[in-house]
Amino acid sequence: MSWVRRHFEHLRRWREYAAAVARAARDLVPGAKVYVVGGVAKGRITVLSDIDILIVVPKGAERRGLSRAIMARAMDVYGLPWDAPVELHIADEDGAGSYLEGAAVEV
Repeated sequence: MSWVRRHFEHLRRWREYAAAVARAARDLVPGAKVYVVGGVAKGRITVLSDIDILIVVPKGAERRGLSRAIMARAMDVYGLPWDAPVELHIADEDGAGSYLEGAAVEV
């Protein structure tokens, strides 16, 4: 299977992948809000797309190593494929505004 075909198969499953990441994020940071942002949220999917997921954590929450921990849990516990084209963005409520100005889909 070509890389392009595999990549588009991943992108078609963005809702499923976002749900796995959201569950993992909420396991690690209760009260976290999760959104899909960027081109996928706007319905603009290309061969260069990835699935941008914004994790909004409470102010003062520890963010060091959080992306890695969320991705590991999403893969190990919730079945996120290791090669899923997911990019996490971690912000608190104050820093989330710029991500949410465009289209965003809450998960």
